[in-house]
Amino acid sequence: MRLLIILAIGLLIGAGMIWLADYDPGFVLLQYRGWSIESSLMVFSVAYILLIVAGYIALRSFVFVKQTPGKLTHWQQTRRQRRAAKALTRGLITLEEGRWSDAERLLLRHASNSETPLLHYLAAARAAQKQNATGRRDGYLRLAHKTTEGADIAVGVVQAELQLDADQKEQALATLQHLREVSPKHPYVLQLLQNLYSEMNQWQGVQDVLPDLKKRKVLASSDAKTLSTDAAVGQICAAIERSDWDAVSDVWQRAPSKIRQSEPMLVAYVAGLIKQGRGASAGPLIEGFLRKQWSDQLVYQYGLLDLDDKQAQLATAEKWLKSNNENPWLLLTVGRILKANKMWLKAEGFLRDSIRFGARGETYQELAEVLAAEGGNREQVKEAYQQGLALMLSQKEAIS
Repeated sequence: MRLLIILAIGLLIGAGMIWLADYDPGFVLLQYRGWSIESSLMVFSVAYILLIVAGYIALRSFVFVKQTPGKLTHWQQTRRQRRAAKALTRGLITLEEGRWSDAERLLLRHASNSETPLLHYLAAARAAQKQNATGRRDGYLRLAHKTTEGADIAVGVVQAELQLDADQKEQALATLQHLREVSPKHPYVLQLLQNLYSEMNQWQGVQDVLPDLKKRKVLASSDAKTLSTDAAVGQICAAIERSDWDAVSDVWQRAPSKIRQSEPMLVAYVAGLIKQGRGASAGPLIEGFLRKQWSDQLVYQYGLLDLDDKQAQLATAEKWLKSNNENPWLLLTVGRILKANKMWLKAEGFLRDSIRFGARGETYQELAEVLAAEGGNREQVKEAYQQGLALMLSQKEAIS
């Protein structure tokens, strides 16, 4: 359509010029020094137009020839980039299909020509990881870092994830700590770091990242409270294993009151007090907690305490029986306190009731000691010991 319009305009102009030439041909004289040219206006006009067209064609040809190498290079580059894009797509599909070796080959084939080499090398690193080729994986990560400026965090996060998948916890920890130095506020880095600290039982590290996790709202308030409690409990347990009683006391004193009043924290702290021979200090703590809510673990620990006033300890435990008379942990605790008070017959009855509602190996052990103290039949004592040992072994196997 456009060509037809141009031809129509050309025909009109030509017809107009023919009419003008017939009406008044005109006269043109060009003179320069000794040279002169005479022509009709129509002939001069046609020649002038032809000269302009020829000049335009020559100029366009010159520009085309000059730009041809650049255009050819651009065409080749575009073609290579298209191939790289296709290779990336095919490589990612192959990676998701689980064909790791083929995926790695496809992803690397045109990576150097891609507009996004970062994606090629990161995906290739994942493919190498699936083949347990950690050397190649790390090489691809280095290439990803070199080829894309400003991708330090992205490459580092992928590196840490792959190291975690490969159970390289120490290397992952070093990577994440470096990323935190580079970007202290990055929420995902903080989350990965917190998870790793928890897995490695590095509870002081968990405590260090908790404020940032709360500030960046990476964790819900309830989850943050749980994690804070877990970290404090973990620190106490680690200190107990080292028999570092100063550290146990320090963690307890530094913990917020809400955490000290939680069951897991109190159970851990009481265990530390019992182990260092300060069980008497735990009595008021357990009694205060149980006035508000029940805890089988704390009731069990109450029976392990060597309090000065054993009669008061027994009276307190018997009060709890009013609403928990079938609880095997409480029955065991009452039996132990009665045993400590040398009330053998009553202790035997409570220990047997504890076994009836929830048999445990240590309950049988306590019963055997009570029977022996009563001067009972040796066969009964032996049978109680054997039953307790068998139950302990079976429970240990079930746990493992």
